[in-house]
Amino acid sequence: MTSDRSARPVNSAFSRRTLDAAPLTSAFEREGYLLFPRLLTRRATAQAQRAASRLLRRRHASVPSGWLLGLHQRNQPEPQRWVERIAADPAVARLVRALLGGSRPVLVSSQLFVKRAAGRADDEAAPSSGEVPWHQDGAAGGYSLAIWLPLDAIDPTGHNGGLAVLPRLHASGRLPSEPCEANAASFDRIQPEALAGHEATAVRYALAAGGAGLHGPLTPHSSPPNASGADRRVL
Repeated sequence: MTSDRSARPVNSAFSRRTLDAAPLTSAFEREGYLLFPRLLTRRATAQAQRAASRLLRRRHASVPSGWLLGLHQRNQPEPQRWVERIAADPAVARLVRALLGGSRPVLVSSQLFVKRAAGRADDEAAPSSGEVPWHQDGAAGGYSLAIWLPLDAIDPTGHNGGLAVLPRLHASGRLPSEPCEANAASFDRIQPEALAGHEATAVRYALAAGGAGLHGPLTPHSSPPNASGADRRVL
């Protein structure tokens, strides 16, 4: 019998799909994102949900309940090794390596982002349930990507603050932007004129808990307010 610690967290269907990464790489290069209905096993999803709830309960009062950073880092009081196990799974590493052009993947950042339920953003240190504007990520160019892994089901209407991306616009490179504050965080919001005619092409994620979306740093993405009655947790 396999123990919780040694059990692979990744769903077998995801593993099989990534055995031949060439079609996925082609789609990622063309569209700027990929969607996987299920990345984690149901067991691993439940474990991640419990771990996230535990982190939120135990966090120091000075730590925002909406955004917990550096989960896997060894200098944390309780490094979250389960996050590392997901990132280091052979199927995940194989896919990420292919998408990065053969570069050995390294887990740089891990975050738990919680959009509070409508009317429940009562923690002064917490980001609200509000909108995150259209933006691009970081400055690492084509040598990074984000794995967006919801721990709660994402409504395709955007009702609970799910992610949306603008396909193919990454091919335009770094878009003009301006600093702004949203959900108690700083973003370089893409200037509206740079998005003219593109917002109509937005793809809203529709994912079960344990599914995943991958997007590159130049893929514009945003999320609407969480108007639902439940928190939206994303790794």
